[in-house]
Amino acid sequence: MRRILIVGAGQSGLQLGLCLLQHDYDVTIMTARTAAEVASGRAVSVQMLTSDQLELERAYGLDLWEGRAPSIRGSQITGEESDWCPAHNWTGYFRRPAQSVDERVKMSVWLDLFERMGGRVIVHPVTASDLDYLVSMYDLTVIAAGQSGLAEMFPVTHEWAQYGMSGFLASIAYVTAVEDDPYTDIQSGGWIPGVGQLTSLPSYSLNGPCRLLCIGGSTTDAMASWPTRMRPRQQLDLMLEAMREPLPHLYEVYKDVELVDPKAVAMDPAVPLVRDPVATLPSGGRVLGIGDTLIVTAPSFGQDANNECRSADIYLKAILEHGDRPFDEDFMRATFARFEEFARPFYSDLIMILSMGEPHVREVYEAANTCQAVADRYIEGFNDPADMMSWLGDEKATRAFLAEAAGD
Repeated sequence: MRRILIVGAGQSGLQLGLCLLQHDYDVTIMTARTAAEVASGRAVSVQMLTSDQLELERAYGLDLWEGRAPSIRGSQITGEESDWCPAHNWTGYFRRPAQSVDERVKMSVWLDLFERMGGRVIVHPVTASDLDYLVSMYDLTVIAAGQSGLAEMFPVTHEWAQYGMSGFLASIAYVTAVEDDPYTDIQSGGWIPGVGQLTSLPSYSLNGPCRLLCIGGSTTDAMASWPTRMRPRQQLDLMLEAMREPLPHLYEVYKDVELVDPKAVAMDPAVPLVRDPVATLPSGGRVLGIGDTLIVTAPSFGQDANNECRSADIYLKAILEHGDRPFDEDFMRATFARFEEFARPFYSDLIMILSMGEPHVREVYEAANTCQAVADRYIEGFNDPADMMSWLGDEKATRAFLAEAAGD
């Protein structure tokens, strides 16, 4: 029986571990917190999975919130006319619903499930020197420890700073659902000048269905000057106040919401980048990164949870296909290459196209005001980045699709 060590108990680490157990692998997860500590802690980040990724969980019986977490049917895209984009206000719909579950709920339940299924959990912070000792005890060691800490063992190979783009900060609050919410089953939001992009979506937290509010902005914008230590209610009040004038229609809907629990907030920093997938320890042993340990995208694109889920599935398949052969550096790099291919549109190719305000992108935003097929395909692209790249990444392909959609 092959022995796998996974360091970290987030989406990618736990999903990979739970799936490997179902194939009779000997799996150990090392994590700094118990399931109870995860459930009783502060909120962590925005966690939204689109349908293709939810199907990967469903295939292994991990879709434990099906029928309880509210469906996210689509997304409203709004904006005033600017140098790079025409005025737009439209809603596109996914082919199948997306879903958001508070990580405190999901990861605490999954961690308990992992132990009940026979997995070994070691609750202990892990350092690079610990890994140097542990790596020889396992056939493969996977680092699923998030965006900092152990992630820094993996050299950066691609970062947005080279394009003059800074890091990001996301202010997150899980709040009570609003009765008769006009956006009850869609993601809505809008731009807050000088602060960032507001996103509001249906979610599921410790006490059941709720709403998730998130403002994602640059580290050079106003949120960077918010107090570094805030009471949870103070953070929610700052978010609501930021909404009041630029987004009055959304402020009126959510102005009276309450936090779903006293710790239902987070300030989540992110520096979009890509890291080399293999870290070599002083002993010569090698470890393989996964998920957002290696690839981080901007919060406004909502792809980190999808990337975490997809990377776990890609690594699972690679491990199963590899059989009894050694998990050498060639295996590690080939496995990451499959993950990088999935994630590339939203860390590189599409980002440049969308941020440059290319004429054909302007035409898409304008066409979506009146053509539902255009709006729907654009939104479905957040579930299927390769499809979005296939038509939005090429000016001729974009205009061919717009002409086809207009003729329907």
